[in-house]
Amino acid sequence: MIPIIRIPSRLRSALVIVLIIVITLLFIQLFAKSSFNYDSFSFALQVQINPEGGTSLVIPPVGKLFFQTHQIPWQIIITLNEIDFTRLEKHLNSFPPRQEWLTLLQQELRHSMFSLFFLVVFFGVSGGMLVLLAFRVYPNTRRFWLGLSISFLTILCLIGGTVLTFDQQAIERPQYQGVLAAAPWAMNLISMGMDNVEVIGDNLKKISQTLPLLYKQAGQIGTLGNMETDLTMLHVSDIHNNPAAMEFISELITNFQVQLVIDTGDLTDYGTALETEIVAKIEAFKIPYIVVPGNHDSPLIIDYLQNLANVKVLGEKPLTVNGLTIVGMSDPAADVYNSDTPSDAEQQTLGEALAQKITEMEVLPEIVAVHNLKLAKKLIGTVPLILHGHDHQYRLSVQNDTIIVDAGTTGAAGFRGLLKKGVPYSASILYWKKDSQGKLRLSAIDSIKINGSEGKFSLERHTFATETENTAELDNSVPAAS
Repeated sequence: MIPIIRIPSRLRSALVIVLIIVITLLFIQLFAKSSFNYDSFSFALQVQINPEGGTSLVIPPVGKLFFQTHQIPWQIIITLNEIDFTRLEKHLNSFPPRQEWLTLLQQELRHSMFSLFFLVVFFGVSGGMLVLLAFRVYPNTRRFWLGLSISFLTILCLIGGTVLTFDQQAIERPQYQGVLAAAPWAMNLISMGMDNVEVIGDNLKKISQTLPLLYKQAGQIGTLGNMETDLTMLHVSDIHNNPAAMEFISELITNFQVQLVIDTGDLTDYGTALETEIVAKIEAFKIPYIVVPGNHDSPLIIDYLQNLANVKVLGEKPLTVNGLTIVGMSDPAADVYNSDTPSDAEQQTLGEALAQKITEMEVLPEIVAVHNLKLAKKLIGTVPLILHGHDHQYRLSVQNDTIIVDAGTTGAAGFRGLLKKGVPYSASILYWKKDSQGKLRLSAIDSIKINGSEGKFSLERHTFATETENTAELDNSVPAAS
């Protein structure tokens, strides 16, 4: 016969109280969830029992920002669930004044917090009630209502303690966790946008009004007298997640009959999954697209690019495309989730390795492509052409018989460009013609700049004499259009 163990009434009451508190907290964490939409953004709200307290803003897959807003042992978690990019693009030209924008966001968040706290009370009390019923404590007894009071008091301590001790100033002292710990630059960019939302809105309006006209001008120029060429190539760089850059590139491909594109990096700003939408647009170009990853790209973006049918990512091995041999090196920062520019010593070491690899080749490549020119400086005077970006300023020069082209920023510096006036969309069209041996030689470059905020379009043609294999000379610079 199994002996019946009788639990003393006081111990049983203590056990019930502990279970009420535990199940109340468990139900809050499992079921008290809310959400809200603000313009093109969708957020989820929930709470998590955590001795650290505070508030977390989670931005998948980048990481999260933590704010020590309160010490009460539960954490408020705000998660960015979705961005409606189609809607966002439509609303870019109608930014409200900064104070209005922030006020509306705060109101929406405050309303959602009230909804969340209501759900916390409802599910927390439901959990406490479930424990009481499990112990056969029914609503017609004094003990039942005493148990519910314990559940409600637990919830009141959490909510009341949070409201009474909330530190508004903590929002100005974020702690970076996850990938953001290695990229505080990203949050600096967000801060810049918050402080200059009126400037951004004004520049966006100007750009949206003038870009269609500027594209039309580019289409009318076409190939400037149908220049004889065997290959027309487009060099772009530093798109920085700007959708307008993709339209710009599309116009150039169509109007100049481009057969090959070389992109010298920084397609994105943060290298996150959210930015793959702009990368996906490359597939629509239907021509070979060579990418040299920049410091603002990432392993995730590189993997995504490698799965696009018309894209090749320039790595350790040379590429031969449309009769041109291209050698290069991705920026070291693209191999990790960190946009910091490598040290001069690291770039020197990498540059020496690249130079040694190229000088050991039986035939020199026609093109060396890097994101940062520092990686290719040792090759000046050795190779005929170096393409790069990174500096956001268009430059074309000849040094020791090497032509050096900095495409500037085909995305007008992305978000940063909206904070300034006069940042142009820039790119180069390179024309190649076969010599008597059938080898492609660079014969001309068109430097193209479009400034949407100022309503300016300019194109200059630079022609080259290529009489010997390793000699290039800038013959002239002809302002073709303005």
